[in-house]
Amino acid sequence: MIKVSRVAASAVLAVSVLCLPVYAASAQTPTATTSADDSPCDGYPHGALIADPDDPATYHQCSWGETHTFHCANGLHFNPRQNICDRPEDAGNPAADQK
Repeated sequence: MIKVSRVAASAVLAVSVLCLPVYAASAQTPTATTSADDSPCDGYPHGALIADPDDPATYHQCSWGETHTFHCANGLHFNPRQNICDRPEDAGNPAADQK
């Protein structure tokens, strides 16, 4: 069994958390914000990421009752299992089957 000190484990966690937003932000472009009654976020908690049912490259983030729409970079699809923009063959986005 490998023993890791608390300091080392904390350092690894801190680096992981700090690097994640940089990757995520580089693969998406925010666009419109909506808060209509038929919002994609109806019934979802704050922070939820929801695949757009009509466009595999689009997803919505729920933020305190508002919906923020994002688009993946060209050629990428939203992966609803991992909540990232991914290669279409790995994303498994149901909207891709409708195109």
